[in-house]
Amino acid sequence: MKPSKILVLLSLILVTSFSFSQLKEKDNLLGGSVGFWAKGEVPMFGVNFESNVTQAGIGTIGLGGIFRYYTYRFNYNNGDSRRYSFSSVGFQANYNFNQIGNGTFVPFLGLVAGYNYVNNKYTDVTRNGIYETDVSYKSGAWIWGQTGFRYFFSPTVAGSVRVGLGNNDFNTLELGVDFKL
Repeated sequence: MKPSKILVLLSLILVTSFSFSQLKEKDNLLGGSVGFWAKGEVPMFGVNFESNVTQAGIGTIGLGGIFRYYTYRFNYNNGDSRRYSFSSVGFQANYNFNQIGNGTFVPFLGLVAGYNYVNNKYTDVTRNGIYETDVSYKSGAWIWGQTGFRYFFSPTVAGSVRVGLGNNDFNTLELGVDFKL
């Protein structure tokens, strides 16, 4: 065998040994996220779980759950304010495109449905007893679409970026870390 062929063969072996495994059927992911919402005063915190139940064409179908917590404060013209806190729990279904390159980059599309519990507290700083009655956010069911990607830094750790658009005025960009179990 010629030295150039040996060099090519060794290079291929090294490249494949450093590439990370793709997201596969029966892989489970658990991770946290920090979200950025245009109206929120503080970041949104979240937890995600996803189980890739089956291979379907060029990707896997993942099912799981999410939890999110975030706050929002609205200041009225009279100096008073209302603080909203949101606790959301939901079911997610994602399609993960796991057949791209060597598997380190895995984009996904999905739907999330759940329940959003809203708590609000009115602060009367003027103490004049005049309360604004506008309560813009209420508890209830929600649904949104999401898209994003995971980038596997190792066979078991991935950074994630997620964008969601939904029916409860919640449009967010999330950054997170997922651990393959």
